[in-house]
Amino acid sequence: MTASALQPKESVALPPLIGVSEAIATAKSRLERFARTELPILLMGPTGTGKEVVARHVHAMSGRRGRLVDVNCGALPRDMIESLLFGHRRGAFTGAVERSTGLIVSAHEGTLFLDELTSLPPEGQAKLLRVLETGELTVLGSTVKTAVDFRLVAAVQDDILERVENQQFRRDLFHRLEGLIIQLPPLRCRPEDVEPLARFFAGQKGYVVHHDAVHLLRCLDWPGNVRQLRSVVERACILSDEHFIGTRHVSEALEGTIGIRRLPPLAERDRLVQTCSSLGNDVSKIAAALGISRATLYRRLKDCGIRLGAGSRESHA
Repeated sequence: MTASALQPKESVALPPLIGVSEAIATAKSRLERFARTELPILLMGPTGTGKEVVARHVHAMSGRRGRLVDVNCGALPRDMIESLLFGHRRGAFTGAVERSTGLIVSAHEGTLFLDELTSLPPEGQAKLLRVLETGELTVLGSTVKTAVDFRLVAAVQDDILERVENQQFRRDLFHRLEGLIIQLPPLRCRPEDVEPLARFFAGQKGYVVHHDAVHLLRCLDWPGNVRQLRSVVERACILSDEHFIGTRHVSEALEGTIGIRRLPPLAERDRLVQTCSSLGNDVSKIAAALGISRATLYRRLKDCGIRLGAGSRESHA
């Protein structure tokens, strides 16, 4: 890994937060309300759902004078994490031939985006918690405290609560981070976002998307989420000799793509959603109404990309 790969990214022109789903609408509303506060923001969702885009929105709306420092914790060499994040003095350890301020200090008066935060080892978690609690840090090899003022946006996957329970992630740090939680579901759970996203990505290349191509894109489960959709749309643009992409271009762009499956028909998904809603997300009642077992119901829900949510239950009547 080169030194340049570890440098904080400069903030670029703000990409819009694209989507019409309830999840995106809720995210937009909450970000507008919380962006100018000092509360940390925790973004939860699988890889590729657009957490970096949300972080850039937070920074743009925060009014902070400093920069956005984007750090992928999973890409930091484990034996250098503390030095890279918190800084070090010259001679603090073998190979420390010059002083480093660290990525956190680089975010002073700005926003620090820590992606894949669960990759941070326990000692790094403890030191980050200390910085968040005190607003100060001590670089390696020094006893002098440095005041830092930054807005923290952290991104984790959906297994964060399981990691906390299994003591793989500090509970006190998790509670310190949950000032505002933004949930970004996988794209298969919000198929209504596929069309505006696809049209946006194609529009950036000067192309339009035919409605038949939109239908095909909406029928796929997108295990790589928004990032994967973008790649397919951009390949389809390259494969088209016109200024539009149709089903043929999308089909060609999908060739060789790993893991993408067709979802059940939209009508089946809509029927399942309506049944779940009308029966209050009661698993036993939904299964009985559809004439299937609970195990089959759970499999269909997964295939259709439907989550019953925290209010789901099983009746025992």
